[in-house]
Formats: sequence, structure tokens, C-alpha cells
Amino acid sequence: MTNPPADPAAAQGTDEPTQRWFAGKDVDTLIYRINRRAPAGGPIFFSPPPSVLTHLEQVLSASTTYETGRQPRRQWHIGNKVFNHTDGTLTGRVGWTRETQVNTPEWDEARQEWADRYVTGDTTIIAPFAFIADGRYLGVLHSSTFTEKSIAAVFRQILNRGENRRAEPSTEWDVEPIGDEREFYDWVAATDRVLGVEFVFKRPNPDAEREFEQLFARMDELEARQIRELIAAQNEARGLNKEALRHEPVTRMFVTAAMAAFGYVVGKGITRGRRTQYDQRSRVARERIENVAPSWEGATEEVLDAVLSARARRRPDG
Repeated sequence: MTNPPADPAAAQGTDEPTQRWFAGKDVDTLIYRINRRAPAGGPIFFSPPPSVLTHLEQVLSASTTYETGRQPRRQWHIGNKVFNHTDGTLTGRVGWTRETQVNTPEWDEARQEWADRYVTGDTTIIAPFAFIADGRYLGVLHSSTFTEKSIAAVFRQILNRGENRRAEPSTEWDVEPIGDEREFYDWVAATDRVLGVEFVFKRPNPDAEREFEQLFARMDELEARQIRELIAAQNEARGLNKEALRHEPVTRMFVTAAMAAFGYVVGKGITRGRRTQYDQRSRVARERIENVAPSWEGATEEVLDAVLSARARRRPDG
């Protein structure tokens, strides 16, 4: 007599929540900002749809694929989208599929031996994401198969491809990392000699924060698309003045703007005789979720809560 399976759901071949890669684990949510800018070569002042959520709904209305990596390439998709215009949120799932070959031993009756057989299949990794219109914050649950830069590139490319399908494209979309200012200054403190810091400041959204108006005004006066500023040490044996990096007003403004995802910061230095680097694009701000829910609905809700927490901590009014 054959004993019944201990788990009836397993006997039916259903997808059990515990099989999901995030179930019950402590996982970071990567925090980005979605920015809307005038297209390259376009006017400095532009008029995208007033509601960023409505705009997103338009550009994500059709399925778009984005490829990354070498052969076999990963095929990325954004799906399961839920737009909540009352709360100003978008939730969904982002992930990739890649064709793989698996070596499966097979019994050869004629030869009376085991032989290798390669079976073609797909490997897929999917993660929940959440976006809030207030501040345009985007959070993605961080699978170990995702890099910080790849997530930004996937959303950026898919949004811009959707924009280009619109009857009258108006916008260049960008997805940029929210930085952790404390982490940057911790890197400065831990580095024996800071040899240089590069700031990249990009044209803001129409609804950008007023605290960066001085940089915005400078960009408008120059009719510039972005400002790239490099601070290099006069004497590499001493490096840059670390206190000045913390307190010099224009430098502080650049750092604050970069950490708010209006650009980014790259720092280079020497620690114990070895070169070290800080790159905000690979050091995205994180919100830790402990014991992630096993269901898609539960995990998505936790990611949304993480994004709301990240936004609340970064409000100018505290």
C-alpha cells in the first residue's frame, strides 16, 4: 500500500508559497526614485502629464521586454501591475527569464547504461516592487540575482520604450538610486586619503524639491542638461580635506541632491595602500524586511511599507 503524500498541495503540483525565494527570509528592499525629464535636445521646460501615476499607467499599458547579459540573455518583464489612484501607489512584479540546459541522467535500455541527456528549460526569478507617487519612490525586493544597476536599467529602458509608443512622447524617464548620506560620509571617514569626488547633478523634475533651487537656477542660467563636477586632491599624499567635504556649502548641496536621486556621487581614495571607491549607483539605500511573507500579496504589502518608511525618513520636514 502506498502512503499518501504528507502535503496534499504538493501532490497536486501547486506552487506552494514556501517555494518562493523570499519566503521567511530577511531581505532588503532597494530604494530608487523615478524621475521625469525633458528629452535630449528638447526644451528645458516641458509639460508631461501632471499625474506621474497616470503617466506610468500609460507607458506601462503594453508589454515590453528588456534584455540584459550575455548569451543566454535575460528577458526582463514588468507585470502584475496594480494602480491605486486613491492612495497614489503602483505595485507589481519585476523579473527575468533565461533559457537554460539541465543535465539529466537517463537510462539507456539498449546499451544497459546511464547516459547524459540535456533538457532545455527556463530559469525565472521574480520580485515584488512598489512605487509611491509622493516623492516618486520605487522599492524592489532584492534578489541576489539582481544588481542595483540592472534594476535601474530595466525600469528605465521599459519606461522609455513605453513613452516612445505614445502618440506624443514628452518625457525622458530615469530611475536613479536613493543614496544613504551617512554611508557616504562613513566611507569618507574610513578612507585614509580621499583622492577625488565626482558629482553628477541632473535636471530635476517639474515638482523637484525647493532645497536645491540654487543648483536648478545655475543649470537654467547655463541652459545645461546636467552638471558634472570633479573635486581632485591637490596633493595625493594628503588627499582632500575631509572636514571641507562635510561642511563646504556647495559640496554639501551636491551631496544632498545626489542622495535624493537628482544624480549621483562617485568617490575614489586609498585605504591601507589599496584603492577604494564609493559609487552611489551600486550602493542603493535599503530598507530591511525581516521574515518576508510567503505570499505575493503579503510580500508586496511589506515592500510598499518599506518604501513609505524610506520616504517618511527623507522628508525635508522630518
